[in-house]
Amino acid sequence: MKSKKAIGILGGIGPQASLYLCKLLIELSVKFFGVKNNADFPEIILDSIPIPGFIANDYEKKIALKMLKQRVIQLDKCDVLSFCIVCNTAHLLLNDLQQVSKTPFLSMIKEVALQVSKDNVNRIGLLASPATIREGLYQEALKKKGVDVLIPTENIQRLFKDIVENVLKEKNTYSDEKTLLRVANSLKKEGAQGIILGCTELPLVFPKRYSLPIYNCVEILAMALLRKYYT
Repeated sequence: MKSKKAIGILGGIGPQASLYLCKLLIELSVKFFGVKNNADFPEIILDSIPIPGFIANDYEKKIALKMLKQRVIQLDKCDVLSFCIVCNTAHLLLNDLQQVSKTPFLSMIKEVALQVSKDNVNRIGLLASPATIREGLYQEALKKKGVDVLIPTENIQRLFKDIVENVLKEKNTYSDEKTLLRVANSLKKEGAQGIILGCTELPLVFPKRYSLPIYNCVEILAMALLRKYYT
């Protein structure tokens, strides 16, 4: 039942989302993969790396990439089955990281796009950081699946940045939840058949129940990692 290799997580971008992924890997292994004994839980290697905020700074981007490459090379020696990054925007670096690793990376963005496509969703709303939306990471992946993507205005996207910062400071308020609901409702009115939580901090704030299907990027990544681990 159990793989002899570990799940490798490049985390710390941010730390709360990395812990959330680990929690989901444990809970979902019990719920969907029949784990009952301690020895059957997945082996998880989490490297919570305090890299600099690199999105708008080319110099810090080079530093972040160098740090992540070093970690990948180190973790490659630990007999890892799959690597993943617990940050959507950091997927900009995925190809560069794969070049220095013999271990395959699972792309959170590709896994979300695949799940949306499997559910025959034609139009999806995207809640994500300004950088993720600006780089078109989800738009490109979903376009290949024939899915139209609805995105909030730039002013609304800036609110997401504030919400993510609140998560990192562990100072979220009910107003953050209300903001996300308001934006989701506006995308629903535009014809969205579901909502992607395309920033790893947003599932920590968004309500557990909503009137449309919710595509939680961290949960979808966790399921993909577990399927590979147990099959």
